[in-house]
Amino acid sequence: MTFKEIRTISGDAFAPYGDVIAFRSPCESDPFFEVVCGSSARGWRIAMYRVERQAVDIMECHPDSRESFEPCSGTGLLLVGIPDQPEDYEVFLLDRPVCLNKGVWHQLIALGGPCTVKITENDEVSSQFHQLSRPVRGVLYTG
Repeated sequence: MTFKEIRTISGDAFAPYGDVIAFRSPCESDPFFEVVCGSSARGWRIAMYRVERQAVDIMECHPDSRESFEPCSGTGLLLVGIPDQPEDYEVFLLDRPVCLNKGVWHQLIALGGPCTVKITENDEVSSQFHQLSRPVRGVLYTG
């Protein structure tokens, strides 16, 4: 069995995969509003996603659109890999909202009980899938 460290989301650690959604610095025209990530796509949608699975064997990517993951309840793990390397993924505790770059491989796993995540993405999303060479299971190890 292979173990991967669960990383904490920070701007630097998450930079290869996308943006951390956070208020960084106010703009001069409106100090209370800041666009932190965007897309040139016209239509978009907001969805709630309930994750119950504690293991996955497939990664997914959207080559033409970005996608946000915003934790709402429970504890989730976000697996992410750069576009050409879905097997070389990292695992992050999804405790802050993030927005993935186009083409980033990703998957969600619930740690413990179910978790819910708010997702914002383009209205029409094309997806690609990659079968992992071995299943990934979220396990909390305290040893």
